Amino acid sequence: MIEIKNQKDTLRSIPLFSELSIDQLREVTAISQTKKIPKNKMLFFEGDLYKGFYVLLKGGIKIFKTTFDGKESVIHILTSLNVFADIPLFEGSNYPVSAQALTESLVIFIPKDKFLELIKKNPEIPLKMLAGFAKRLKSLIAQVEDLSTKEVKNRLAKFLLKEIHLSGTENLPEPFIKLNVPKSTIASYLGTITETLSRTFNKLQADEIIRMNGKKVFILNIKGLKNLAE
Repeated sequence: MIEIKNQKDTLRSIPLFSELSIDQLREVTAISQTKKIPKNKMLFFEGDLYKGFYVLLKGGIKIFKTTFDGKESVIHILTSLNVFADIPLFEGSNYPVSAQALTESLVIFIPKDKFLELIKKNPEIPLKMLAGFAKRLKSLIAQVEDLSTKEVKNRLAKFLLKEIHLSGTENLPEPFIKLNVPKSTIASYLGTITETLSRTFNKLQADEIIRMNGKKVFILNIKGLKNLAE
């Protein structure tokens, strides 16, 4: 069981749960489990029997589908404070994608059967969660629009800004992030290939917008990066 006093603010910062009351959050956490996931461990495979959904507290999770020829198509790269595998809960289907830990991660697992029992007793919970689904849908629509209308450099700029915000370094003189996932995974997520992504990183560095040092990316020109991300 997860103590609500430790998880209340965390869960309320997640769109799916943002409209729930403290008492309702307490009920959700009472049926949940905290799990440590080792790096590279699979949480579930596409087509597996659906057992429940997850909240990522810390680390990184790759959500992907595998094509007929065995290639991965990355749908999401999730970092802290994200919900995943929640859609099948209401569809009654198996997991439609696969999920793998990119780094050592900490998750909350919310089992399907117990959660369905909970919302049958308290129908106000799913009604409030609909508002969270609406927020998430807006985010997904924006992602699709980016893939169809923006160049790789613009998508990369937006990705870097998001990661900087999540890393908590945005107010430093040189905001930075550490790339804890392979470039091939980032490339797939941004709808491109590794070679193009590497060239784009090099171009941003040549334009003195970023500075790269190993796996760390430092932002030299935050205004320029924001302009690219628009």
